Amino acid sequence: MDESKFNEKLTDAAKTIFSFYMAKTSNREDAEDLSQDILYELIKSSGSIRDDGAFYGFMWAVANNVYNHWYKRKLKNATYELDENMASEDDLFDVEGNTDIYLLRRELTLLSEKYRKATILYYIDGRSCREIAQSLNITESMVKYLLFKSRKILKEGMNMERNLGELSYNPKTLHPMYHGQGPNRFYDFMQSKIRQNIVGACYNDSLTLQQISLETGIPLPYIDDEVKALEDKKIIIKEGKHYKSNIVIISTECANEIERAVIKYHNIIADKMKAFIEEKMLDYKAIGFINNDFSENTLRWQMVAILFRKICGINNEAISTPKTGWGENAFLWCLEKLPQSYMFNYCGVNSKQGDSIYFFDYLGSENRKGDHHDFYGNERYINIFCDICRDEKKNFSEYDLEAIAEMIKKGYVVKADDSFKTTVPIYTTEQYNQITDSAEQFVCDSLSTIIKEMDDTTARILSSHTPKHLQDQVNGIAATDKFVNAVCIPATILVDRRFLSTSWHPFEMPTTYVVLNM
Repeated sequence: MDESKFNEKLTDAAKTIFSFYMAKTSNREDAEDLSQDILYELIKSSGSIRDDGAFYGFMWAVANNVYNHWYKRKLKNATYELDENMASEDDLFDVEGNTDIYLLRRELTLLSEKYRKATILYYIDGRSCREIAQSLNITESMVKYLLFKSRKILKEGMNMERNLGELSYNPKTLHPMYHGQGPNRFYDFMQSKIRQNIVGACYNDSLTLQQISLETGIPLPYIDDEVKALEDKKIIIKEGKHYKSNIVIISTECANEIERAVIKYHNIIADKMKAFIEEKMLDYKAIGFINNDFSENTLRWQMVAILFRKICGINNEAISTPKTGWGENAFLWCLEKLPQSYMFNYCGVNSKQGDSIYFFDYLGSENRKGDHHDFYGNERYINIFCDICRDEKKNFSEYDLEAIAEMIKKGYVVKADDSFKTTVPIYTTEQYNQITDSAEQFVCDSLSTIIKEMDDTTARILSSHTPKHLQDQVNGIAATDKFVNAVCIPATILVDRRFLSTSWHPFEMPTTYVVLNM
């Protein structure tokens, strides 16, 4: 059938179709909607209709199908087509005694967001269905449906026995850990106690929002936005109506089991590191870097910091680092118990000229000296500090001098006559490569086998404590967890033996150093 013939038939059929649906529905709006549906179907199929007989046969077949589908849907939804009075305030709030009031309040906290908003607006704020529809940007029919369902859910819930989970009276404190590309935004994001306990609640079991609320004892109004934020950052994932954690949590029990299994390696690593530092100290000084005349204790700490950096990277080559919800590639996990031996943060920042400042912050002493937060994210401070390290005769502005004064106060810079001097070792790229090549050779020859055994042991134990859906993260977390057993604990042993001292030299930074791009 050609296009002009089809359009002619369609125009004539429109009136017939409308009359047909008016007879069936007795409602002009419904008849118009149904007519639009059948006309749409006819237009979609215009290319396959051969002649007049085919046109009318197809039209009435589709008309009946559209009507039957509409009628079934109407029957299904008939229960919810309620008037303004379908959810009486007296009926819902007619409760006697404190117990019923408590139960009602309990169930209100467990209503999901869309039901809760409609219920509060209608019963507490006294808004009409029309006003609620405008406020929530939904139809009045949907408002009535939400109110009807809310009343039903509330009444059913009040007759149920609900048991709060352990986290409601014994909440967890989780310590967020991060290893990978910076910046570490995960740490600040997870300082919320509510977020920590949502993640903890969903760790071993997939839970609905209501189940999370009961497990944590936190009402849904306080959970909704937190769950959305956690899901957005891929820290929890949603499957249907259920949520589950997407990061590994190392429980206290798991951590203790790992520690018992690898404790035999701690003294071995400390002994080998001590021997290496004593053997290589003269060679280290002979490289001729700036400030190679620092005190013996500071230079030991500097060699230890470089060794530790090499240890952190060993056996990690084959491990694929996942992408976080912030876009960086990093491993995210949490510890139930932060070991007392966890005493370092390490970080590197670069200046505009390509110079690098490396930090290995020691946290194990109240008399802390050097902190990457003093420079991290502050390009101006980084550039000024590296300019001083280069000994470039610059005319610093008053604004720059204020920054230098702050660095002097924190111990990174001292004033010498009319110039400034930094309190850190300063290496050229060539000098630094000499030092790191030696450190890397030692780690590979003397420690790689031990560290591989530690990684494998940690992975085996961690795997037995980790849910199935997180097993692909186990090897990566185990490899980064060597930081405690191969770095922090051996350092503690060397401090306890007084090979390393925390009585810092007043004009020397123990674990911060600079590599100039030259």
